[in-house]
Amino acid sequence: MTLLVLDASGLGIPVRIRAMASDIVAPLLDILERPIRGTQAGLERLAGVSDIYLENEKLRKENEMMREWRDAALKLTRENDELRDLLDAPGRTVPTVATGRVIGVGGGAFERNVVLNVGTGDGVALNLPVVDATGVVGRTIQVGRLSSRVLLVTDINSRIPVRLEDSGALAIIEGQNSRELRLNYVPMGTEIKVGTRVLTSGHGGIFPPDLPIGRIVEVREDAVIVEPESLLDRLDFVKVLAYVPLTPETEPEPLVPLEKAPATQAEATE
Repeated sequence: MTLLVLDASGLGIPVRIRAMASDIVAPLLDILERPIRGTQAGLERLAGVSDIYLENEKLRKENEMMREWRDAALKLTRENDELRDLLDAPGRTVPTVATGRVIGVGGGAFERNVVLNVGTGDGVALNLPVVDATGVVGRTIQVGRLSSRVLLVTDINSRIPVRLEDSGALAIIEGQNSRELRLNYVPMGTEIKVGTRVLTSGHGGIFPPDLPIGRIVEVREDAVIVEPESLLDRLDFVKVLAYVPLTPETEPEPLVPLEKAPATQAEATE
């Protein structure tokens, strides 16, 4: 009642009393709040430490797994080198006959090809494989002195013998005049999984073995769809490989066996 009378007097006494009360209580509230703030900060630090611990555990497990994969890869590489030395087998690296740039794109309803600025003057010939940094682009189908035309793997006329990397099953990959490729003639009973890499098999005499073509992205009831590895929608620089497969003309002459020595003098006379 007294505060109401004082407030009605217009002297502002209640306001000053409230301000003084706030000044007195504020330090007390600050002192009382400090333990709460400290406890809250401690809980936040504990939560952060727990998250860091869990993250460290995850990274430790990933590092252990990567270390195991690295050791396995080094072991396989060492064994492969030892076997290659033992057999005196040549490497599978195919030399590059020319590096060219795409200067034209041929397209339409029935073709997918590009034009390169290298030709016979650079050593390019017909039916040589063409690759970019990621995979198979196609093969040369027309060669001039200064330029050449490449049939892309996506062309409907492109058919390449391939194998599945995980199972080794042989098949044929065909262009569809679209971004997708189709895998056909897969042996019955072959397990086909999304994500499997598709590599050239080396059959047919055009492409060397083990060049990446694409990955399986979809397995339908009537088709297996493969997405190309090469950057066909933004080709720039490509390599023409100097691949010469073994043929009856290039294989070395077979060894001629020594004639059988005659068993008797009579046979020798005859």
